[in-house]
Amino acid sequence: MYAMLRGFSQRPAPFSRYTAKTLWTRPHLAEQMLAYHLDQSTDLASRRIEQIDAIVAWFDQRLGLADTRLCDLGCGPGLYAERFAARGAAVVGIDFSAHALDYARSHGSGAAEYLQADYLEDPLPEGFHTVTLIYTDLCALSPAQRHHLLSRIHTMLLRGGRLVLDVVSSAVWQQREETTQVEERLMGGFWAPGDYVGLQRTLLYPEQMLALDRYLIVEPEESWQVENWTQYFTPAMLEAELNGAGFRVDGLYADLIGTALEGESAMLGAVAIKG
Repeated sequence: MYAMLRGFSQRPAPFSRYTAKTLWTRPHLAEQMLAYHLDQSTDLASRRIEQIDAIVAWFDQRLGLADTRLCDLGCGPGLYAERFAARGAAVVGIDFSAHALDYARSHGSGAAEYLQADYLEDPLPEGFHTVTLIYTDLCALSPAQRHHLLSRIHTMLLRGGRLVLDVVSSAVWQQREETTQVEERLMGGFWAPGDYVGLQRTLLYPEQMLALDRYLIVEPEESWQVENWTQYFTPAMLEAELNGAGFRVDGLYADLIGTALEGESAMLGAVAIKG
């Protein structure tokens, strides 16, 4: 335990650990994450339904979904994928969470196809007019992972195909602070069904505009960690990364409903075209 606590107290190198799958592969956490996705009182894991409906409507207006092939990467329980399919797109939703995909399949209309895969590692289908990466998935990845994923998406798309994604902006970075918290059953039992003590540390890396939220969960018979990285972006940073993977930016917005990018916005939405 000393070695674990000592390691937890130190500042790791940026992106030195990647634990994103833990949130969706531990059974209790998978149930909690799905509940947060479906919870209409919070935007912690997914946006509320009225926001999702507005985003899908803007996608249809901006891109034209009917009679196109669309892949929703990180589709979770299919909240976007089902709505894309309802507007006439042939949709493939991809996620590594079996729990989320079971929900998508059992509660969906059957119009969307769902594939369990890790979009960083597993083979991915090709021949799409549009690929979506929604709700800041890109922000959790290292620079090398981001370039790898964007390059894979480039291959998935037909020539002239569009990538639509969103990221957290540098305006939110300005509000982050370093904190430490120790609490019995941290986050109200989110991390485990039984007794545990949770330790949470937020560490900031100003040179990279990067934050790390570290969690150490100490149960009576097991201790384990989750490390959630968040990369914040300026418009120039996002455009440079997209250009570096062979995309041309066709629009930058303050969200994914087409709001003009003026002043400071919490989010950045982008439409990029395969070159």
